[in-house]
Amino acid sequence: MKNASNFYATSKRALSRLILLYLAALFTFTSCDEPETIEPNQPSQEANTVSGKAVDGRGNPMAGVKVRAENPAGYNVFVEGTTKADGTYKFTLPAIGSWKIYAWKEVTYKDRVYHLRLGMKQDTDYDFFTTGDNGAVKDFVWKISGRIPDRSASFENGWGYFGGSLRFVNVNSKVPVMAVGTKVTVTLTPTSNAKYLDGTPATAAGTIKKTFTINNGPGQNYYIGDIPVTEYRMSIESELNGVKKQVYVGGNDYNNLYEWLEFDFTPASGSSGSYENGISSPSDFPYYMGQKG
Repeated sequence: MKNASNFYATSKRALSRLILLYLAALFTFTSCDEPETIEPNQPSQEANTVSGKAVDGRGNPMAGVKVRAENPAGYNVFVEGTTKADGTYKFTLPAIGSWKIYAWKEVTYKDRVYHLRLGMKQDTDYDFFTTGDNGAVKDFVWKISGRIPDRSASFENGWGYFGGSLRFVNVNSKVPVMAVGTKVTVTLTPTSNAKYLDGTPATAAGTIKKTFTINNGPGQNYYIGDIPVTEYRMSIESELNGVKKQVYVGGNDYNNLYEWLEFDFTPASGSSGSYENGISSPSDFPYYMGQKG
């Protein structure tokens, strides 16, 4: 009886250990088999489609953004539409050739309408692409400065940057002209309560200083660019041989020059969205300079 009792207890303990081992193995197996994670608001991918999402610089979805896919294989071959409330879009594209895609945001600022080109997350996103069986994903982000990778860079023409450009002319109408070799520093300070075109506050922390050097005589043009668009107070200083002087400036007027000016940028005209930034060319509005004697 004593031996039978021990055998029963031993068998019971062995069975308990087997059950525990089984449950541990089952838990290990199921814990490794995690459910598939689906990102919220991510567009689905399907054959011959391009999809994506447009967000602002803070990551918020942008509704009503115009998106246009163009195919250079045929004249005026394109597909376009707008983003939904969650910032997403999806097009079905003809299965021919390669495509490029663009997006524009319409903004009203000081009663003027701008059609601003949006940027993309990676430089390679601006390249031509094909859709194929899995489709393609192209996301957009609102940028107020930086290069537009698929455009030529030129401050003179206002090309290739999300920010605006300014043109300065060295004149001698009322004050002495600046000599060759003079270093010119333009300081742009956002005015009180100013906002950038994307609605974010433009504070004194966003003050910009740009420099160039006078390399020729009177009447020559000089350019600075990639300036985030808002309302600025402009002041200018010159330096030659360690001597700094006040530079007077006139907006589109060489007869009336001032110690400082307040200004903003106007939208490019005649387009609902171009491949450039949507801001007027610097050739449209020159600033004339004259150094204090």
